[in-house]
Amino acid sequence: MNVLGNKSNHNFVLGIISILIPVVVTILIINFFSAFILLEKLQGLPVIMPIFLCPIGAMLGFISYRLYKGKLSLIGIIINILLFMFPIIYHVLGTFYFGV
Repeated sequence: MNVLGNKSNHNFVLGIISILIPVVVTILIINFFSAFILLEKLQGLPVIMPIFLCPIGAMLGFISYRLYKGKLSLIGIIINILLFMFPIIYHVLGTFYFGV
């Protein structure tokens, strides 16, 4: 009997984590723009968080996809890559629109 459990269960967990990272960051970004819950301590951090967290989520999804070839991990990779580009596009469009 395997001590660590079933190999596919671990890869499934990696796929879930690779999807949970962008979901949580997206919720924080939506909250930043709409101010449903006032989180004044975070200020502009939700806009910058994808630059640091999405590569981690994409790597977890990539590892899971290499081992398991599941669609869940592939979706996680795609969502992480798209969300990684959000702060870059946000700052470029903000600079074009507002100047300086």
